Amino acid sequence: MAALKDRRLACTVLSVIMLSCTLQVPIFYVLARVSTLSCFNAASIFRSFSLNDSVNASDRIRRITANDQPTESSPADSSNIREDQLNTLGFSTLNKVDTNLQQSLHRHGYAHYSFVQFNSYRESARAFYVVGITSAVNKHFDHPVHNCEWLSSQNSTNIHVTKANMIYVYYDQFPRLYVVATVNCTFDEDVGMDDLGGSLIITVSVGPYPGDTEKAVAMVEQQGAASEFVRKRDNPPPYKIAFCGPPMHGNIRAEWIVHWLVYHHYLWKGKEHFFFYNVGGLQDHHHRLLDPWVKSGYLTIIDASDQGQYPSWYHNQLMLANDCLHRTRFLASWTFFHDLDEFLHIPPPRSLSSLLSRYRDKPYITFGSIGVNLTICADPQSADLAADWPVQRLLWMHKRPYCADATFDPWVCRQWQGARKYAANSRKVYAAAVHTAARPDVGGADLNATIATMYHYHGVLSTQANICQVNVSLSLPSSQLKEIVPEIADYNKEYAISKTTTKARKSMDLTQLLLGT
Repeated sequence: MAALKDRRLACTVLSVIMLSCTLQVPIFYVLARVSTLSCFNAASIFRSFSLNDSVNASDRIRRITANDQPTESSPADSSNIREDQLNTLGFSTLNKVDTNLQQSLHRHGYAHYSFVQFNSYRESARAFYVVGITSAVNKHFDHPVHNCEWLSSQNSTNIHVTKANMIYVYYDQFPRLYVVATVNCTFDEDVGMDDLGGSLIITVSVGPYPGDTEKAVAMVEQQGAASEFVRKRDNPPPYKIAFCGPPMHGNIRAEWIVHWLVYHHYLWKGKEHFFFYNVGGLQDHHHRLLDPWVKSGYLTIIDASDQGQYPSWYHNQLMLANDCLHRTRFLASWTFFHDLDEFLHIPPPRSLSSLLSRYRDKPYITFGSIGVNLTICADPQSADLAADWPVQRLLWMHKRPYCADATFDPWVCRQWQGARKYAANSRKVYAAAVHTAARPDVGGADLNATIATMYHYHGVLSTQANICQVNVSLSLPSSQLKEIVPEIADYNKEYAISKTTTKARKSMDLTQLLLGT
């Protein structure tokens, strides 16, 4: 009998200690409440305890024992706690415990994909680039694409395998569900150069374990494609300049796009090709204005409207920029990356041609950014202006380039701090960012803004932007202008973009494009 009491006492003490740890309450509190409970009941309480109920644990013990405290004349016994009371509070007695409980997981929301491919390109006889995006989770905790294979169309046993190299952009990257990821497949020997065609296959991660993969066809080359590639690689590119536009979204001011095209077509002397990416911003009236440029061979519009299913920063801007970089590698000597509200200007005596020639061995060159006031406009009837396009009338520019860091020299403020944009030497850059090249990200030339500048008409593209709210006559002296519009003193009056646009409008080769005939 004494041995039985000792066993019960030991069991009760052990249960009290376990309850104290699990419920995260002092042991003396548990002793005060359940010291009279038998080992049987203490074990029952502990066994049926759910971690989800830990917030109200101490309160539950209080309620269980409040109405059934034993007295000196009533020794502790399991019958003192009613079974229906325990069941009501979420407990069950030992003989009611189901030892085969099973809890299922239920999916909600949507899946994050390991790799979402946008396009693929051959870079050399043995190297390929597959442009896409990956889940931010996969980027940090997995290897989205493991291997690359080349499979000949004529010989299914002739398979070349290499490890996939993931290329990420480590700046200009903002927290979103997806991030840009380019897969580089470089084989140890030439593949597909027999002109027989073949397929590039990537092995993609589809689960948490090393063997959880599936194979996907990233590119199919037709017969004769290798000869076409060699021709592009070995011959001079057909264009001097390619332009890679940002994602076109929202309500866009259609006429402004045409004005921007006119200016840069004149600046680049017709030796360029423009690439626009439409993610929902171009409507029928935009296409009517842009169709003459498409038909004349100056403009390509790429529809990427379904990118919204895979949310990344600024409508997948980085993915589209990298697609355009590889798209233009053998089409142009230089590829420019800036926005449709930014106008490139090179003050004389320098010229764009001389700059590109001087820095031809650099992988990229970047340009400083100077903001433009959108509110103040020159009166269109001014004698020395006689212009009606907004870009010809917006003359007031900030006195210094933009720089987010006050400790930097604003005239050479680099990368995103200086809101810089850039031109990539097409065959020397392998990954693009927004404000500079991403691979390589060193070795380029960050030009002083006195040498080359991007004038930034920030916000002008939106049809909701209120531009030219204040019209001033250019015939008024500066002192009188400052009295009428005090903030005009914070800006410099600059005619460069206006005058170049006027010259461009008078250019004979633009007549057909402007009239749409």
